[in-house]
Amino acid sequence: MKKWTTALGMSIVSLGLLASPALAEASVNPKEERVPIYVAMTDESVTKEQLIKILKTKLPEMFATYSDSDFQMTSMSYHYADDLTTRYELMFQKKVNKQMESGSVSFRSDNLEIEHLYFSPASVKDALFPGKITEEQGRKIAEDFVKKVASSSNYVISTETPSYFSRLITEPITYNYSFTSTEKNIPIQDQSMIVSVLGDGKIQYFTQMSPDQKRMSFEETTNVVTKEAALEKMKDQLNLTLQYTVDYSLTSSKPAVKLVYLPAPNVIGLHATSNKWATTTGKVDSLNGKVALQPLAPNQLKEPSPITIDDAKEIAKQLVASQGNTTKFTIDHAYEHEMNDQAVISVSYSYRYRNGSFGSSIEFNKNTGELISYSDFYSPLPLEDDEKENTVPRLEKDKVLAAAEKYVKELAPTSVHEYAKAHTDPVYDKESKVHYVNFPRIKNGLIVNGDSLSVTIDDEGKLKSFYRYPLDIEEWPDASATVSGEEAKKLFADALDVKLVYHRLQNEDGKYELVYVPTVKGQEYYQIDANSGEIVSPYVQTEKAKVTHPTAEKELNYLIQAGAIEVKDPKTFNADTAISQGQALQTIIKSITYFYEDYYAYRPEQPPVSFDEINPDHPYYNVVETATRLGILNPLEDELNIDQKVTNEQLAVWYIRTLGLEQAAKHADIYQLTIKDAADVDPEKIGYVAISHVLGLQGAEQSMFLPKKEVTYAQLAKSIIELAYEIAEKRNSGSYYY
Repeated sequence: MKKWTTALGMSIVSLGLLASPALAEASVNPKEERVPIYVAMTDESVTKEQLIKILKTKLPEMFATYSDSDFQMTSMSYHYADDLTTRYELMFQKKVNKQMESGSVSFRSDNLEIEHLYFSPASVKDALFPGKITEEQGRKIAEDFVKKVASSSNYVISTETPSYFSRLITEPITYNYSFTSTEKNIPIQDQSMIVSVLGDGKIQYFTQMSPDQKRMSFEETTNVVTKEAALEKMKDQLNLTLQYTVDYSLTSSKPAVKLVYLPAPNVIGLHATSNKWATTTGKVDSLNGKVALQPLAPNQLKEPSPITIDDAKEIAKQLVASQGNTTKFTIDHAYEHEMNDQAVISVSYSYRYRNGSFGSSIEFNKNTGELISYSDFYSPLPLEDDEKENTVPRLEKDKVLAAAEKYVKELAPTSVHEYAKAHTDPVYDKESKVHYVNFPRIKNGLIVNGDSLSVTIDDEGKLKSFYRYPLDIEEWPDASATVSGEEAKKLFADALDVKLVYHRLQNEDGKYELVYVPTVKGQEYYQIDANSGEIVSPYVQTEKAKVTHPTAEKELNYLIQAGAIEVKDPKTFNADTAISQGQALQTIIKSITYFYEDYYAYRPEQPPVSFDEINPDHPYYNVVETATRLGILNPLEDELNIDQKVTNEQLAVWYIRTLGLEQAAKHADIYQLTIKDAADVDPEKIGYVAISHVLGLQGAEQSMFLPKKEVTYAQLAKSIIELAYEIAEKRNSGSYYY
């Protein structure tokens, strides 16, 4: 078997990692899914014992207690279409305190360095709020981990990557840290590591992204333009363009669209030694004022034509047959599923060769018949004994673009008019001998940042891959901006700074060049809202204002930051005021499950109405219906008054239902309440109160439960954390499904 050990010199994926999304062509794209290509291992050059030894040597604190039988090595190695480096995977699991912990590790290249690691602990209770470590302690743990697994010592932590805690109180706190490789103390844009540390100090996730170390060379730092000169040139010449950008909200099941100002998508920065502009098509002396967008077609080339599974299979056969690979192609099965509320047919296939096989899938939009995704992985296959390596010369740029446009018109005729012709040159990958072409989506004459169609063409003009992520966007903002272009330019210039980095640009030999990239507020990722003028980074978590409280301050602020409690004005917020039933339900729902405000809005069936007074137009409709769907509310038994304050005994009922213990709670006669005011508890709620009290969900003041007392925000915050602990324990035992 032919073995690959070199990474590709340049890929469209790395292009997206190098430049800020405001400046790179890849910012206009959602990234094509990187599908691993599995190949059966026909030799034992790499063994399970080798991989285990590496793990135990580098990470003894994690794996010293594991025996060899706790590990399992997959029978297939894998690589990617854009990175032929061979990888091996090791999975592990063992019981700890009667609970199973597990994970996986992947190794790459001849030196078998750790590329990815995922760890699922037996228990996450200690990682739940408030956790056992601080963010600063987590950083030290992450830094120590990187020192152990990195092949070099030149990785530094990035100050631009924020740490995120979970939106759900039932999930562990996670601190994320990003590390960037440096050369002469200058960051290298496409070489990074990410480490996730749980709130109890355990490593949960690690990944590194970098090309083969053997292929690197770096431009000398002599005769570099000064930072001040680069900044002045950018302020003077770098223009902004009005664009749409796709915005993903944590509270919505569908993406929204905003109108923003961004620099031209083909600009990367300023080449630091030539003082020329670095773009996705090379270095240029000057920038065009405005990029002309020309649709691939003026209108639809074909009306939508629904297809069946059999139709999809036949199209898949024809598609592969046209590429000349039918002798190695087999359809395994086909099935229907939904992707972003769109009906999709997936056809799973495989290529079979002398020593094994590998496969993937081709996906179609069921209702239009259009192709969604396709990857022909034939070219990275090991050569058979009677096969010769492809020596076809590199295809000219014009022919690449013509071939790519032809395939889009043939395979996406219904939506072809929604995409513009490529306004950047194809990116060539000389290792796999393919050209990456990107067609940005356009709407109302503007680029849609975050939505595009990507095509890969080989040197024979054949289609090697096709990908477009099916975004279902129903509402588009008006293309007229409140903030003028001149106003946006001034806002941009006032906030602009530059950072010197090493960037591969379009160098097929893998050489890194010195480039000044623009930053705003210290971030390479930014947008200017075209209606408010606000400069925001889509990757920075905005910290909400905090409140103070003598006994529940930490709990309140955690729930506020997670979005479970809404506070309009922290200065006037009083956590000791009683909370309404509607607000309490909303806090519970947003704390224990991912909640979408529009859950029922886009569903085809008639929206349910569980409580007559809470119709689909009511502000708490989605909260109430979600609570009903999860069994927290029972329309047949409950009286609901959204604006009325919630009491201790009513909260007990909701908590016990949340835990799935209602059937036990209904047997009121088996419970002996130890509280002094047991007589004040509603007879039907005795079981709920008893269980809640025993589990420590709700405390008692001097042995008084005070069942009729109204619950305050502070009391809810304290008790809901205890609820989270119980849910986590039940999840560990496999008896909780939310």
